Parts: sequence; structure tokens; C-alpha cells
Amino acid sequence: MPQSQPDASRHSRATSRRDLLRFDFHRDPEQLSGALQALLDRSGVPAEERIRVLGGALVLEALRPYWSDSRTPAEAHALLRRDDPELADAIEAIAPMLLGRAQAEADARAALAAVAALLSRQ
Repeated sequence: MPQSQPDASRHSRATSRRDLLRFDFHRDPEQLSGALQALLDRSGVPAEERIRVLGGALVLEALRPYWSDSRTPAEAHALLRRDDPELADAIEAIAPMLLGRAQAEADARAALAAVAALLSRQ
């Protein structure tokens, strides 16, 4: 008999705030992954927005060791490329998608504001 897939809402209810505080993330990265999933499930953030948030977090986390007040993002990325070319490739691959989605969202907000302004004049 085929097993059903776990229900995301049941998973989020099963992982309480207290459970999240008890996890030992230093010893078990799998628990950290589960905790992040539970937080996202509980947040109510739509799936597309989750991808943007997680992608942005990945980019920032990858560049964090290299990006300081004295370095530009390009310099930080060059240092990342020197130390971890594979991760630098991944960042380069997702950055245009993240930027494109952020720009599309900004354009949509601007368009809605323009329409609202036109309608308020009538």
C-alpha cells in the first residue's frame, strides 16, 4: 500500500516553539534544516517568497566571510571564487533570478501605485 506524503501543516504543528529552542543545531545540521522548514511553515509566507528569502540568505551567508566595509560585493565574490569556485558558481547562477524577482516585485508595486494615483484623481 503506498504511503502518503507527510502533511506540511501537521509537521509545523508537531514542531513547537519549545521544540525549536531545545534543538542542538551544533551536533545535528538535519535538525537545523527541520527547524527552518518548521519556521517557514508557521510563517505563512508563500512558496515563491520562501525561495527568494532562502536564496538571498544563501548569497549573504556565502559572502559574509569576505564582505566587509572595506570590500565591494564584487571583491567579496572574487575572494569567494578564489576559495570555493563551486559555491561562487552557484551564487552566480541564482543571483540573476533573485534580482529579477525583486525587480519584478518593485515594478509591480510601482505600477499598482501609479494606477491607484490615477484612480484617485478621478
